[in-house]
Amino acid sequence: MMFQLLDIALYNAKGDRRVVSFHPGKVNIITGGSKTGKTALIDIVDYCLGRNDFSVPAGVIRDTVVWYAVRIQSDGQQVIVGRPTPPGGQKTGSEVLLEVGSEVELPSFSELRPNTNTSALNSFLTELIGITPNEYVPPVGQSRNPLRATISHAKFYLFQPQYRIADRTVLFYRQNETFVPQAIKDTLPYFLGVVGDERYERIQALRRARRELKLLERRAADEEAIRGRDNSRALTLLVEAQQAGVLPPTAPPEEFEEIVTVLRGCLEWSPNTPEAQESDTLRSLQQEREQLLADHQQVRSEIEAAKAFGLEQEDFSSEVTEQKHRLESIDLFDEGCADSHHCPLCNQQLQTPTPTTTQITKSLANLNLQLEAVVRQRPRLAEYINEREERETSLRQSLASNRASIEAVVAQEELLQLERSREAQQARVVGRVSLFLESLAATEESHELLSKLEAARERVAQLEAEVSDEVVDDRLDASLRIIGGQMSAWAQQLQLEYSQFPLGFSLQDLTVVAFKDTGPVPMFEMGSGENWLGCHLLTHLAIHQWFVQKDRPVPRFLMLDQPTQVYFPADAPDSMSVEELGDEDRVAVERMFRLIFEVVKRLAPHFQVIITEHADLKDDWFQSAVIEKWRGNHKLVPEAWLQ
Repeated sequence: MMFQLLDIALYNAKGDRRVVSFHPGKVNIITGGSKTGKTALIDIVDYCLGRNDFSVPAGVIRDTVVWYAVRIQSDGQQVIVGRPTPPGGQKTGSEVLLEVGSEVELPSFSELRPNTNTSALNSFLTELIGITPNEYVPPVGQSRNPLRATISHAKFYLFQPQYRIADRTVLFYRQNETFVPQAIKDTLPYFLGVVGDERYERIQALRRARRELKLLERRAADEEAIRGRDNSRALTLLVEAQQAGVLPPTAPPEEFEEIVTVLRGCLEWSPNTPEAQESDTLRSLQQEREQLLADHQQVRSEIEAAKAFGLEQEDFSSEVTEQKHRLESIDLFDEGCADSHHCPLCNQQLQTPTPTTTQITKSLANLNLQLEAVVRQRPRLAEYINEREERETSLRQSLASNRASIEAVVAQEELLQLERSREAQQARVVGRVSLFLESLAATEESHELLSKLEAARERVAQLEAEVSDEVVDDRLDASLRIIGGQMSAWAQQLQLEYSQFPLGFSLQDLTVVAFKDTGPVPMFEMGSGENWLGCHLLTHLAIHQWFVQKDRPVPRFLMLDQPTQVYFPADAPDSMSVEELGDEDRVAVERMFRLIFEVVKRLAPHFQVIITEHADLKDDWFQSAVIEKWRGNHKLVPEAWLQ
């Protein structure tokens, strides 16, 4: 697998382009003084490889450059990735120019147009370097989500900035950022090949097997619920059927099959009571009663009216009789001598003339006629009242008979309702038994369920063993031991302080450890910057050698910024050369560079190292790797751009 840098290009607003080119499969050295732009190269490459954060140092570069681009050599093709400076002084950007071809040239300024974004770029580069579908699943009990390795995780091993290359506590690029240490621990086993590409497929197969096992277990649980523990479900239904009267009360069998046979007898049950219907007799009786009550009320009203009329006639007859007696007393006077203008007793003159005898006699005759009419009506009224009272008596008897009939019908309906309730209960029991027998028949058809369940459990156990953390830990431990052995050999070549002891890389602590007989010594407890620098170089060179030898999907380059800084005094001028260092430091610097050249040559053409360095060795082997010298007016950003 090939993924190395060919060019880094910068563009200013006028359309000028500055290109720094590299040789694949070799050591590429850029020497120069401070403030020439060497440190910015790592940030530029990281930004062009899909990082959203724009971390190019503020100053001349940000003030003049508007586009950044890199040209990458991959397997049989070249890729150009361009990124514009985020507009308006923003700290992040997502616009990307992406071009792919067998051979592509760096675009001119007029051709710089974004055609994708960082999300798509990361997906493209992840596939380009050969990262296959993978997933790290945290151990049971840990709350973090599964993690898939991408190009973003591979970049932790590509860069060693000036501030990191001799750090005593932090070994990898961006390791000090939140979540990055755990991401390195979770994904490095994949990049080392400890977690093979087949592990992802096995994890997916394990998920499918677990899902199938869960379905089978649920099905088995349903069958157990239907059957009941120790045949309890069947026995319960049998007792309910006997209590409801569907089955005769006999002692239940002991065997499950016999219980089922007895329960099948419930299916022959049928109701004896006709279906509930509204009673026509009761409805007719109720209508009859309503009519009788209306008739009785009518007769009662007629009787009361007749009696009231009779009382009024008696009062009238008494009054007429009294008036008749008064008029009959008038016969005491002689009709001929009567004078209507004089009082018949005292013969005095009357203001109002008295009635004449003729008039009184006429009135008396009228009273007699009225009295005779009243007397003639009395027998008829009495007969009418008597007939109405007889009718009332008959109606009362009919109402009593109707009431008795209604009560009899209601009592019969209640008995029928009780019988229907009992049969409804029996029907419910029969229905439950029928459902149980149907479900039992379905379970009996799946007689292979137990064998399938056992096979599924064995499959899950096998896959769990294949992807178990113990297997991964054993393979990881073996890989890190081999890497540690290479680090120990190179430590002796560099003559580091702890080179007489075995060295190793601790993934748990993300540090280098020297294993002394008195106990392990981690990198942060080692003294001197030379030891810290040596730990960084040994770790990254050994890991990249492993990546190449195992053909792992990691870009095949490593960028180192100012590795010799630990040998120069802090106040050393830019003009100070390696030759001015002490003999011991000068020899240590030469040993360090020779180790880098040796590793790159051994892995050629599959590994590229880009070094930005203040030091400039005069040796031919060193000078042959120098691609640019940034001193005086020659820097990353041309002097003309500043004008």
